[in-house]
Amino acid sequence: MIYALATISALMFALATALQHRSAQKADQSKAMRPALLFFLALDPMWLLGIGADIVGLFFQFAALVKGSVLVVQAILAIGLVFALFFSAVLHSIRLKASELALSVMTTLALIGFLSFGAPARSIDSSAFSSWLILAVATALLTFVLGVVAINSAPIRRTFVLGVAAGVLHGFTVSLSKVVSQNFVSMGLSRVATDPHTWLLVIMGAVDILVIQSAFQAGPLRVSLPIISVTEPMVAFVISIVVLHESLSATLYGKVVAILALMVMLAGVWGLARITARESLA
Repeated sequence: MIYALATISALMFALATALQHRSAQKADQSKAMRPALLFFLALDPMWLLGIGADIVGLFFQFAALVKGSVLVVQAILAIGLVFALFFSAVLHSIRLKASELALSVMTTLALIGFLSFGAPARSIDSSAFSSWLILAVATALLTFVLGVVAINSAPIRRTFVLGVAAGVLHGFTVSLSKVVSQNFVSMGLSRVATDPHTWLLVIMGAVDILVIQSAFQAGPLRVSLPIISVTEPMVAFVISIVVLHESLSATLYGKVVAILALMVMLAGVWGLARITARESLA
């Protein structure tokens, strides 16, 4: 059931990504990292359709997180990388090259392998709100710095940097979603609506939307999406250990395999970014 819920969520997020990217490409670069970008996009029916797909995806993600761990759900969501590239190719009437498809599959499989061998043995879901608040401030500061760097960068580099920022925010919000979803089950709707974890998720989620739309606006989806898809679970992995106090179950063999998978994953991301950069400069 967890696998089915997470897979449906991945499909919906992938569709939302492709729709929102197409809309964001129409916006002027001067609106990047500004609320004006969201106001502009809100007038586009295709972008609103993408938001609808996002909402459905969030519903299934929350349902999956109630039953499953962040690492398991996140590993399945990583498959959305391939789904989104396919949807984008259909919307833009282009054909993905065999090299791009191969690198996308390699990156996704390597990521799943890394998370599988590095999966936590246990999880303590209760965590102080102060820990999440400190982490939120740190995430916001990092996002601000990356945003400043992106504004003063060339298009391809801007897309890459904003992709990293979006991935960091995604990793934070997915991890916090685990706490909020469990609070909903244990506390009920009325209490979870006033819980500070919920409001922190709403605020950071709003920032996340702005940053990811800026990443989509900055350049090709084939640059931003792989970066987001790799950065997001890596951040979630760190948060699961530091904030949720999860302990690694990997043996020495498992750790070696996880490191090798990480290297393959990074090579895949680098390859995708290089191919797209070469095409953009041609």
